[in-house]
Formats: sequence, structure tokens, C-alpha cells
Amino acid sequence: MTRRTSLAAIALATILLAACSSTSSSTPTPAATTTTISASGSASVAGTDAAAYADGLCTSIDEWQQSLGDGNQSLQDAITTGNPTPQEVKDALEAYMTSAVQDTQSMLDDIHALGTPPGLEEATAAIETGLTNVKTLFESVRSSVQALDTTNPANMASALADLVPQLQEGAQEVADAIDSVQSPELTSAIASSPACDSL
Repeated sequence: MTRRTSLAAIALATILLAACSSTSSSTPTPAATTTTISASGSASVAGTDAAAYADGLCTSIDEWQQSLGDGNQSLQDAITTGNPTPQEVKDALEAYMTSAVQDTQSMLDDIHALGTPPGLEEATAAIETGLTNVKTLFESVRSSVQALDTTNPANMASALADLVPQLQEGAQEVADAIDSVQSPELTSAIASSPACDSL
């Protein structure tokens, strides 16, 4: 698929690196890792056309990315300003991951409510599955954050660093799964939709 939208939440790799730096008292890492996911399939229920679906899909994803991005910035500020304790870093990360899970579920609900354009059942199912996997990935990371031991900052920093490749690998798997879906009709609708321009 040619139209792609960044998986904004995978900027969590940046957050986790910053958290590592914070807990180990070193300079925060400003690098950003971006993994892309194509808005190539569609997710739905019944009774819409490809153009309307593309508009709704891109609008939902855009709002999701903005929400995650705003939370990302707030979290970066919280864990890189001053001298937060390991517990404060953990609490901030856990709160953000909880919001990310909730935001992703809201996006999935909105996309599912769009309905399935005739002939695009396979594509819409692939999109929903891919984005559900994003939520599952976030839930897994949240569980890992909840299990962090804040009594040993060095071990905590190491555990946070281990989450970065987990996020990157999971995001790539989702992107690959959705990229494998071929739907010329939906690709055309997405290319023609003003709502998809920002993606």
C-alpha cells in the first residue's frame, strides 16, 4: 500500500530511552524511532462505502496519533524535568500506557462502527486485527512497566531498555501484517480522501 500512517505510539521507544536515562542519571536520549503502518485495509461492520470508510478511518487514526503524541510530550516532560525518582518514572510510564491502551480501544471502537464497505470484508478485518495487536502490545508493555523494580535504578534502566526492541519488533509485525493486505479500491479511496492527507 502506498498511503502510510506512522504508528505514533512507537515513539514510546523514545520515552523508554528517556526513562532509562532518567533512572540512570544520564542525559536523556532525544532519538525518535518511527515505525510505519499502512492505512491500507479497513475495519468495519456494515453499510458504508469505501470513500466514507477511508475518511472515517483516517480521521480516527489521526485523532489517535494526536492524543498519543500529546501524552508522549507530557510524559517526556515529566520524566526528564528535575530529578524524578524511579517510582515517579514508573508511575508516569504506567499512567501513560494505561491512556495509550484506552485511546487505542476508543479508536478501534470508532473504526468498527464505520461499517464494512461491500467487498472489503477481508481488508477491514485485517485492519482491525492489526490495530488490536497494537493495543495488545501496549498492554504487554504496561504489564512490564508495572513489574519494574524501583529499588534498583540500574536494573530498572536495563529493564526499560529491554522494552524498546519489544516495541519495535511488535510494531513491525503489525505493519507487515497490514501491508500484506491488497485492496486497490480502498487504496484509491484513501489516496483521494482529504482526511488522509495528514497521515
